[in-house]
Order: sequence, then structure tokens, then C-alpha cells
Amino acid sequence: MKSLSLWISLAIIFFSAIAFSLPLPIGALNDYGNVLDRHGRERVNALISDAKARYGIDVSILASWDNPYDSIDQCAYAILDGWGLGQGNTILAVFLKEGRDWKVRVLGGEQIARTHPGLAAQLEAGVSDLVVHRRVEEAMVALFAVLDTKIHASTAEEAKTKAGTNRALVVILIIVGVGLAAFAISRRICPRCGHILHRRIRPSFRSYGGEDVVYYCRHCGYARTVTRKRRPRGRGG
Repeated sequence: MKSLSLWISLAIIFFSAIAFSLPLPIGALNDYGNVLDRHGRERVNALISDAKARYGIDVSILASWDNPYDSIDQCAYAILDGWGLGQGNTILAVFLKEGRDWKVRVLGGEQIARTHPGLAAQLEAGVSDLVVHRRVEEAMVALFAVLDTKIHASTAEEAKTKAGTNRALVVILIIVGVGLAAFAISRRICPRCGHILHRRIRPSFRSYGGEDVVYYCRHCGYARTVTRKRRPRGRGG
């Protein structure tokens, strides 16, 4: 069944590419524009593998001289959908030559948009100047440097936020703990001499059905009486 599903997916991609005159994906790196030599392809493929291993992000790159659409935006979105990249944790970088100039568009799949909002736009902004100056191979390499920077910055910000939340929680717990301890101490510590207060319970003469809890100090004679509703006694008490 898995094999059948794979062939069906490939068939859908193939016929979608034919219908819309899209270039067929030949891998994560699709250099239809002959931008890279053998060493350049090896370098970029290594960076693609590293991004997958470190961040779980599937990066796909297309360089082409042919645009069957009216704009690079239409072409990039068609490729994102036609190559089946729209739903995953994916980045698609399209480098398109128009006349003597090159343009770039970077798009992200739905999952990358949820986990790293704005990442695709940041990547595009980070390499656009190199593309304007026709340094496409450098732009491909720089794409991964920008990716590293943005992912690390995002991770550091999340860690900072989490640490701040944890510190605030610790402070709150300390304050609550100190307050409870102070309350308990104030109830059972003699305000005159600081010794532990003992207590005894007796029927209340001031409240019918009540009882007096007498806190007293054996050292200085301090006493405090609290009247409360009488609590039921156990049979053995």
C-alpha cells in the first residue's frame, strides 16, 4: 500500500507539472538554470541535508530560466503546490532569471508557517541583495546562513521567555510559601518571648455550641483565646 501511495503521489506531481508546464523535481536541488558546477551542487546539497538533520526542515531549491507564468509569485506558488511542498515543514526557494536579471521568491509550507511565522520572508530578504547582483550561487549558500541565524534567534527567544516565566513562577511560589510560613508562625509563636505556643480546647462560655481554643505560653504566661464552632468528637475521643 505504501508503494502504491508513493507511485500515486509521483503521478500526481508528474501530471500537474505537465499540465502547468512546471519543471519536474529531480531532487531537493533543481538547477535547471545551470548556476552551479559539480562542487557547487555538492556544497548546496550538503547544506540541504544539514538543515534537515539539524532542524527537520526540508529545503527545496529551483533555479530556472523558464517561467510559464506571468510573475515569479505565480510560478513559486504553483511549484509549491505542484511539487507537494505546501503542507509540510518545508522551505522552497525559487531563483528565476528574467532577461539579464535574476529574481528570488522564498515560500514556506503550512507547518513551517505555524512553527516559524515570517521565516520565509526573512530568508528572502536575507538573500535578495545577492540575487539582484546576480550572485545566485552565493545567495543559495547564504540562504542557509540566514536560516541558522533565524532559527537560533527564535530558539533563544523561546528559551528566554520560558526562563522568565519559570523565574516568575519561582518568585510567586517563594512569596506564597513565605506568607504561609509567616501566618503559621504568627499563630503558634508567642509574640512576647518567641517560644512555641501550646493550646487547649474547652467549651465556650461566650458562644452556645462553640468552643474556645486557648493558645498559651508556658514561659511568659501569654494567652490568646479564639472561639469557634464546636467540632464533632470521635467516638473514641
